[in-house]
Amino acid sequence: MPIQLPEDPTHLRNVQMLTMKLISLGFVASYTRLEEGPIVHTYFFRPQVDAILSKVMSKAEDLALSVGVESLLIKRERDEISIAVPRFDRQIINYDKLLYWLATSEEARQAALPLIMGQTTRGENFTLDLIDQPHVLIGGSTGSGKSVFLNQLLCSLAVLKSPDELKLILVDTKQLDLTLMTQLDHVEEMVDKIEHLYKVMENLKLEVRRRTNLMKGIARNIREYNKLGYGLPLPYYILVIDELADIIGQDKELAKNEDKDTKRTRISESLQTLAQISRAVGIHIIAATQRPDVRVVSGTIKVNFPTRICFKLPTGVDSRVILDENGAENLLGKGDFLFKTATDSQVRRAHGSFVQLDDIAKILSQHQFIRESFQMMR
Repeated sequence: MPIQLPEDPTHLRNVQMLTMKLISLGFVASYTRLEEGPIVHTYFFRPQVDAILSKVMSKAEDLALSVGVESLLIKRERDEISIAVPRFDRQIINYDKLLYWLATSEEARQAALPLIMGQTTRGENFTLDLIDQPHVLIGGSTGSGKSVFLNQLLCSLAVLKSPDELKLILVDTKQLDLTLMTQLDHVEEMVDKIEHLYKVMENLKLEVRRRTNLMKGIARNIREYNKLGYGLPLPYYILVIDELADIIGQDKELAKNEDKDTKRTRISESLQTLAQISRAVGIHIIAATQRPDVRVVSGTIKVNFPTRICFKLPTGVDSRVILDENGAENLLGKGDFLFKTATDSQVRRAHGSFVQLDDIAKILSQHQFIRESFQMMR
């Protein structure tokens, strides 16, 4: 069956220019299809059998120049390559509409802790269930949309889950982004000093052991235990850490002045332990950093944070620290991100919604009313 070229003049020009540039790079490939989305248009090409992939994967800047855009993203897709070209008329992904979809979606209804993610490159709304992930690492430089996305996740959970169902522990030693969230009834502790964090981590490990003993022999996880109806249901806990690199840096500085008698368990070690033992009992971690560094985001940390979300970063080296591959350096910023999950190791692209501080302020002040309204809709 012959391939149908796009009828739209802009798409047709892009296909022609990309095809010619690929050939000039020594990579012969045929156009196969187009996916249109709110932020990017993605063109798919099928390489010839003898095409060498390495000739093109590092040539994003050359291909971007050929179609007149600042940057684009090239990915391997099974037997094709995809080239995502930014739209000149970038669409706005409305947070209110996403929130309404989340409240009425059957997919979200089945999730214990639905995280509203945004839209795929095809413009489809999607969510992840935190209990399946079960811990999330988020990276992104200033202005990439990381902080807005983190606030979006917390607001969404707050309007879907009551304070009896969900408890939040927020860690923000810089006292900038997460302090807004203290207005939520779900916030059990707000940690702004690293000395306080040591105690919080130890308390969480004790809570894991307490819950493990409660469930021993009768349930494999918190969902099963809560269905049994033994007393009050156990709430989920989410530990949210903003700027992990800063916290681990402070921890290392404090360690220099500790002797054997005052030596404490390091934050990275506590995170590793907690991540390994907390999933089944309903305790999850979301950690964010704007300074990806192998000394902070070590292999051990990444193993225990299988779901990783990466917004725009300065270099391919930074991208590899979070995702184990390049790509984040070619993102568009303002909520454009790459991610991989515990259930799908392939790196995919998506776009967060546009959220203004006014929107967040309204949710923070009216989250109980909004939650009750959503419950009636369900």
